[in-house]
Amino acid sequence: MRRRITRTLFAAAAAGVTASTLGLSAVGAANAAVATKAQPATIGTTIATTSTAGYEASGRDFRYISSTLTVPDTSFLTGIYPQEYIQLSNGSLTQPTGGGDQYIRAGIEACVVARSFGATCPTGTWVAFVEAFDNSLSGPYFSHFYNLAGVNQGDGVNFSIYYDEAGNELHFVITPPSTSGTPQYYKTQAYGAIFDHAAALDDFTDSTGTPIPLPFFIHAFRINQFLQGAITTEHGLRGSFVGPWTTSPVEATSNGLPFPSGHVRVSPNALWSDGLVANGAVRANDAFGVWAR
Repeated sequence: MRRRITRTLFAAAAAGVTASTLGLSAVGAANAAVATKAQPATIGTTIATTSTAGYEASGRDFRYISSTLTVPDTSFLTGIYPQEYIQLSNGSLTQPTGGGDQYIRAGIEACVVARSFGATCPTGTWVAFVEAFDNSLSGPYFSHFYNLAGVNQGDGVNFSIYYDEAGNELHFVITPPSTSGTPQYYKTQAYGAIFDHAAALDDFTDSTGTPIPLPFFIHAFRINQFLQGAITTEHGLRGSFVGPWTTSPVEATSNGLPFPSGHVRVSPNALWSDGLVANGAVRANDAFGVWAR
């Protein structure tokens, strides 16, 4: 359904990752005041897939998501890791039978992978990307790559996505560490989507969207982290990865069935609080790591 990235996962253990404390770029109404009293967060049932791991929010319409994603802290720089991204989508793209027809994404991938889709970047570096997809347009209708040549493994890069419904525009911001570059801003036309899911995911699929069979890992290791998570609903209710909506863990298993019917290959750890400001406040449950099991 889209141009997803071919990659296989082999790795040594990823050591401690420390993200830079990055300022979030304000984009229009993404910082609008909250006029309605927030409702308690709900943790949903774990979603089992064959290809993705992280967290997905549902039960509301969403206009904004932001997170700091860490570059995998490993010497394997050959595109063997999955895409790491935040996403707004029309429908759940983590469920094999319930996928939506539109999504917008922003995240990180290796140069060797991005180059096969038109990026120009030095070998052995990481690339940030933004992308918007609409089924009715037969593929991604907007994409852009930004070289992360000055970003080290273990560094945090902040990404934000904002859907300006009134202006019918999509806004993306990529903010590397202050020592490695300046914020990059992109925008494009929207196509009237109602984004009823928001997610932060690692994605193991090939260029045709087919899940890559994940190997059995002898030793557990952390692939990357999502920090400073922030989500805003269409009507201005704010949260971290949790809020007045349902937040569901997503894990990749050997057969797409939940444990114990399927063996867990990649999954997020429990949400925790990093103490960093995101979308105007410090909020609990705004961080997690993704682990190979």
